Amino acid sequence: MFFYGALIMSLVFFSEGKICPKNEIEVINGNDAQKGQFPWQVELMLETTENDSIFCSGAFISNNWVLTSASCINKVKRMTVIYGTNDLGNNANTIKTKSHIVHEDFDNNTQQNDVGLVELESRVIFDETTKAICLSEDVIGDGVNVTIAGWGHSNNDNINITPILQYVNVSTIKNTECAEVFGRDIVTSTVLCTHDSSLAKGPCINDGGAPLIINADTDPKHVGIFSFIGENGCEKNFPAGYTRTASYLDWIKNKTGVGVPCK
Repeated sequence: MFFYGALIMSLVFFSEGKICPKNEIEVINGNDAQKGQFPWQVELMLETTENDSIFCSGAFISNNWVLTSASCINKVKRMTVIYGTNDLGNNANTIKTKSHIVHEDFDNNTQQNDVGLVELESRVIFDETTKAICLSEDVIGDGVNVTIAGWGHSNNDNINITPILQYVNVSTIKNTECAEVFGRDIVTSTVLCTHDSSLAKGPCINDGGAPLIINADTDPKHVGIFSFIGENGCEKNFPAGYTRTASYLDWIKNKTGVGVPCK
């Protein structure tokens, strides 16, 4: 029915209740991000309890907490955070993690409550390339321009993550429209969807947990966490689904102390 956005070196997707292997893919029709353009963006390198290697994304919400998806960090035994760069191959900073939290009501079958947190082993130093993103308390409607970025694969056949951070501007759509594709059990009130009817563009598998941002160039705020896409892959131009940030502000603040207004 859908791909969960978490990433997975031996990729999987859901079809009629079954999990099947699939080649990995990425942010489609993206642009190269410049150094410091998305200073909150991080890459997570993960090893699961089943010894799978995983890559996904997240965002600094403070100098020692990263917000990502539950599907990304579920069943993870260790991880490293890469930060402060748009180029993974150019002396990127890395830091180990202290702990991680998966939402207690996360449902891997429907992707409900697909939100997670990663605590760093120490506080990072903020500068022009490393900053936290503010969390939005607004419930985003349809027809709103937003931005998604991530290090993913360039097409269905590529097996390597893209070293340069890619980003695209997309538009939100009505939940009722998105539910026609994925079903109402998946597209609930805590889910936000994006789609471009004229061109296949947006996030894909190895971008799981990536932040969806409103007003990225002027007053950036975190409005969603990339969660899932259509089962036929990103290049088939299905909508992309995100966990709404505003729906989980109390949960995030309870776990981390980080809340709104942004300080």
